[in-house]
Parts: sequence; C-alpha cells; structure tokens
Amino acid sequence: MELLALALAPGIAIMWFIYSADKLEKEPLKALIISFLLGMLAILPTLLAETAGVHLLDQLLPKEGWLYYSLLAFVVVAFTEELMKWLMVRVYAYKRAFFNEPFDGIVYGVMVSMGFATLENIGYVLQFGWQTGLMRMVLAVPAHATFGVLMGYYFGLARFVGKEREWGLKIRGLLLAVLFHGLYDLFLLVQQDNTITARVSSGLLFGTAVLSFLVAVKLSWQAIKLHQEIALKNE
Repeated sequence: MELLALALAPGIAIMWFIYSADKLEKEPLKALIISFLLGMLAILPTLLAETAGVHLLDQLLPKEGWLYYSLLAFVVVAFTEELMKWLMVRVYAYKRAFFNEPFDGIVYGVMVSMGFATLENIGYVLQFGWQTGLMRMVLAVPAHATFGVLMGYYFGLARFVGKEREWGLKIRGLLLAVLFHGLYDLFLLVQQDNTITARVSSGLLFGTAVLSFLVAVKLSWQAIKLHQEIALKNE
C-alpha cells in the first residue's frame, strides 16, 4: 500500500495544482475523471505500438549509436505516447461545451497526461520499489505534466481561433510535446550504450536530460501564466 501511495501521490498533487490554477471557471468533476481515465486507457495502444516500433527498429538498425536511440526516443516512444494523449484530449474534451476558455486546454492536457503517467508509474514503482518511485516523483511524472501543459496550451489557443489556424496550432502543441519528451528520453536512453558512455559521461547525459526537463518546466509555467492572463481579461 505504501508503494501504491507513492506511485499515486505525484499525479494527484500535480492535478490539484492545475485544477487550482484554473481561475475563471472550474471544470466539471466528471469531465476531469473521464479525461484521467482516458489517459490510463491510452497506455494499451501505446504499449502495442511501442512494442511493434522497437521490433521494427531492431530489424533496421544495430542497437547502438545516436541514430538508433534518437529514433527510439523521438519516434517510437515520444511520438507514440504524445500522439495517444493528444488523441484522447481531441476526441473527448476538446469539442465539448465545458471546454469554454483557453486554460481548459491545459487542464485537460494535464488530466490525460496524469492518467497515463500515473498508471505507468504504478507499474514502475511496484516493480522496482522506493528508489524508482522517489526518482520518478521528481522527474518522470512532472515531465509528463509539462508535456501535457505544452500540448494543452496550443489546444486552448486552437479552440478559439478560425478553422484556418486551428489544426496548425493543435499540431504545433503535439510536436512541442514530442520534442521535449524525445530530448528527455534520448539522454536517458543513450546511457545504455557503452560506445557512447565511453566518450560522454553518464553524468553529463543525465544532466542534459534534466536540463531539457527544466526548460520544459519553464515553458510550461509561462504557458500557464499566459492563459491565466487571458482568463483574467475575460472576467
């Protein structure tokens, strides 16, 4: 039970923070719960797609080097996961009547992301224990939240512009989430490659992953403040 609580805690804390940051109109609890559950549901097709992607990549390239790990991080993992989360926001919350202000994009982007990250986190923590849980509490789960904020920021913009700009903004949000997710994963994954760590220290690679996460956090905070300012102007 303690490990389960550790796995659940970061997602709950982040969702509460984002919910509290919504200054104009709180979202219906039912919609928040459904979005969270859809994020959990997205795990299954993601696992199937990632398994197939890894198998294909292993057939095409030797399992070493920057090219292999770049494709693994950006295409197989980051694009697959962020696309599934993007689809869950798009098919449920995005066109509903309760999505009635730009900040709602951030709310639902984070709710779906936290559903995904929380279920993923439960699996990791129950399998690997406290150390993994504490590390993921400060890095992996908040990273998923920042990707959700960046994606959701553009969902919020897209919902209230003309049709000619709507898809461009939604795709921009997806690609930005993929970019930072891919950078974060890349510098963690390449630490498995001895040919790379022989030339670049694992500490530097890990530090670069953390740096990409911190940049995403900064951009996410700016996105939250910008949408809050829009909300205050519309009061």
